[in-house]
Amino acid sequence: MDKNVCAYYRTSSNTNVGNDKDSKKRQQHSVRTYAQSKGLNVVNEFYDKGVSGTLDVLNRPSFMEMLNYCEENKVSTIVFESACRMSRDLITMETGFQYLTSLGYKLISVSNPDTFIEDTPTSTMIRQVLGVISQFEKSNLVKKLQVARDRKSKLNKSKGIIDRNGNGKCAGKKRLSEKHPELAKLVVNYRKMIDTKTHKPLSYRKISARLKEENNMIVSHNTVHRILDDVVLMKREERNRKRRKI
Repeated sequence: MDKNVCAYYRTSSNTNVGNDKDSKKRQQHSVRTYAQSKGLNVVNEFYDKGVSGTLDVLNRPSFMEMLNYCEENKVSTIVFESACRMSRDLITMETGFQYLTSLGYKLISVSNPDTFIEDTPTSTMIRQVLGVISQFEKSNLVKKLQVARDRKSKLNKSKGIIDRNGNGKCAGKKRLSEKHPELAKLVVNYRKMIDTKTHKPLSYRKISARLKEENNMIVSHNTVHRILDDVVLMKREERNRKRRKI
């Protein structure tokens, strides 16, 4: 058996991608530990970030890059943390397995090393059952998360914590005014100033220009508009919270 192998990692959600996240580190640790225990040499690692497990392997950028590397460097074994890194969808997993094995590749799932190795009726059944379980777990998790988000959205709306559309705010990105409170404070202060020519509050474009000239901050007029809208919503939420206390 050739000792040189490639490692493949995949993370579905971009929220789980980054140096402070566990997904890639966990997969990497599992694969490297397994390879070391079996005397395998991981010559290269490939990582598809924010790629759904239902997407065909031939449409994954890093997966295709890996296949090109394997072909050029005569590597015939690919190691995954588990079968679901290959795919969480039964059909995608099975078609991907059949395609890769037809090209001469050997696939190894660290969590269950026999998943991809043998192509017998029994191993095919096991592989398909594992795919079904993985697919069920994903669907079940998505449903639970949706129920939790709906519950939190209703609760936040009752508290006056709302998004731009008036719905209860739930997860998502932080508002600009929350991420950059100092910038928000500057924008609000500039908005209070009166334009000597129009005798009206400074326009979004003039606030943008002031930020660049006086603070060396490049902020578009559209962003200025969004920050001021955010501030209005946050003040509304604060008023609603105070009313409930009363």
